[in-house]
Amino acid sequence: MGTEMGIALVLLTAFVWMAGTLVILSAIDRPERKARRQERRDTRAGEHRRRVEYRPVAAGSRPEGRRRHPRTRKLRPH
Repeated sequence: MGTEMGIALVLLTAFVWMAGTLVILSAIDRPERKARRQERRDTRAGEHRRRVEYRPVAAGSRPEGRRRHPRTRKLRPH
């Protein structure tokens, strides 16, 4: 019984050590992740203003045999 208790104690200690290390690393990284997230948000907000305008594809510009999903109107950037 003493050997099993020793093994269990070692495994429990290793688990607690790993969990504590991950918690500490996560707490250190949190402000940096928050700043990156805010930067991405700001970048996306800037892109939102610069939208790509689309125009309809000219009729008959694609071969009929290659069409898989027939649609009445297709758009492409210009």
